[in-house]
Amino acid sequence: MQWVLNAIIRYKNFLLFLFLFTLGLLFSGSQSAYHKSQLAKSSLFVSGAIHQPFDNLKSYLDLVEENAQLAQENNTLKNLVLEKFNKAEILALEEENLAGPNYWSIPAKIIRNSFTQARNIILIDKGKSDGITQEMGVIGPKGIIGIVNQTSNGYASVLSILNQDIKINAKFKNSNVFGSLFWTGESPNEMELADISVINPVQVGDTLVTGGMSSYFPEGIIIGKVNTVERPNNGGYYSITVELINNMTDLNYVYVIGNRNREEIIELLERTP
Repeated sequence: MQWVLNAIIRYKNFLLFLFLFTLGLLFSGSQSAYHKSQLAKSSLFVSGAIHQPFDNLKSYLDLVEENAQLAQENNTLKNLVLEKFNKAEILALEEENLAGPNYWSIPAKIIRNSFTQARNIILIDKGKSDGITQEMGVIGPKGIIGIVNQTSNGYASVLSILNQDIKINAKFKNSNVFGSLFWTGESPNEMELADISVINPVQVGDTLVTGGMSSYFPEGIIIGKVNTVERPNNGGYYSITVELINNMTDLNYVYVIGNRNREEIIELLERTP
């Protein structure tokens, strides 16, 4: 114990400087939106730099499993293409040399994933220098993951769908019935669907997909399946739980989705009274 006291006395000026410097940063962040944004970006850079070496080691140890997962994902994507177009249709599209789609993607690797908090954050190894910007959608091999929140040059933080501040526009795959999907903070593999009127038939096992009514995700990306349905006695709206198709506790690779029409959509929505 004596050596601890001696160390404190010896470095008291330096420790006082650190205390006052930290206090100054906290006050600056709380009083100024600009300083708060800069602190968030600095924190993102430090967090990425700390977690990257550990993630690299984990990736090396998990190469066999990850390669198998990537092979399965590629096979799934090929099957989706084959389901949507037959060979003649694909050749016709190539001959017409049509413009690129409205949505494009950037692959990224998750280096930190939280799923036990009320507002969970995911850290990925791509940032502004890779074309990542705020409010881009993020999807995994099977379904949606979250929305980009902050970016630095080499990293980006993502608001996980397991975040109580996020609501996702969703619809039933076999109809145009839309609702709002949100997380209650309980199970990491389950969310709740609100605003579905009892006049619409809903069954356990029905598939939920993205509704396409936002600039984050294209329409039709799978979210999960209805797990439970409760109908109130006095009519109104169902109480529905949805089992997510993605295992949010075991994520490695994601795709960040860009929308070429995003600025136009946002501008139009802002002008709408």
